[in-house]
Amino acid sequence: MTTATPQSEPEVLTVGPGETGRLSRRGKAVLVVVVVALIAGLMVWRFWPARAPLFSLSDLQGVYAGYDGTNGASVINRRWTGEQDGYVVPSACGPLFEATVLNRVPQEAIDGVSTFWEVNGSAVSLFTFRFADLAAADREFNRLATVLDNCDQAHVEVHARPASRGLLTRTPLAPGSDPPTQIGYVLTTNSGIKLAIHVLAFSNTVSWQFRYEPVPGTYLPLNAQRVMDSLRDQMRAVQDLNR
Repeated sequence: MTTATPQSEPEVLTVGPGETGRLSRRGKAVLVVVVVALIAGLMVWRFWPARAPLFSLSDLQGVYAGYDGTNGASVINRRWTGEQDGYVVPSACGPLFEATVLNRVPQEAIDGVSTFWEVNGSAVSLFTFRFADLAAADREFNRLATVLDNCDQAHVEVHARPASRGLLTRTPLAPGSDPPTQIGYVLTTNSGIKLAIHVLAFSNTVSWQFRYEPVPGTYLPLNAQRVMDSLRDQMRAVQDLNR
């Protein structure tokens, strides 16, 4: 007669103190922290402002659709743009007149849109160049801002059409404008003719307003500032539509 050998009980794995498969207090705390962090992350992602989209050429055309210039809005293409022969003295101040008087496309610009009109005897050009990204647009704007810092109150000669020589001065911006992204300057000749230029950086674009004012008298930048503020507001409206 044989005696049955007792069967050994299977081993049971327990997780911490308590019953099989139950989380410990520390495990529960970690789980709660993870869940809370996940919910918080989703809330931030849901309500965090989306980065404004970069401007395309069609976006710029939409911006300029509201400007009824003498020649309408035209696309600027580097291959179709003819640079004007000329130079500036001192040459260090030349960049301030490249895109306007000398009609030279910025080196990093891709394309752009422009318009032109006449107001009370003044010829006004408004144009915007588009860059590949914000950094490229910032480089162009900061380059001009640095040159203006060094050329403010300088006697400048522009050997191009219209040929001009006189005192270059910074134009104070109107209250409520965006000083970090706007600059203005005017070259006033001895005969009173003025070449006034305003520059605005916005997203991946840089815009110029070039005013040729043959009427003697003190240059008043208010009208030019209103144009730039209107352009900035129009750009913001187009950006909001693309978000």
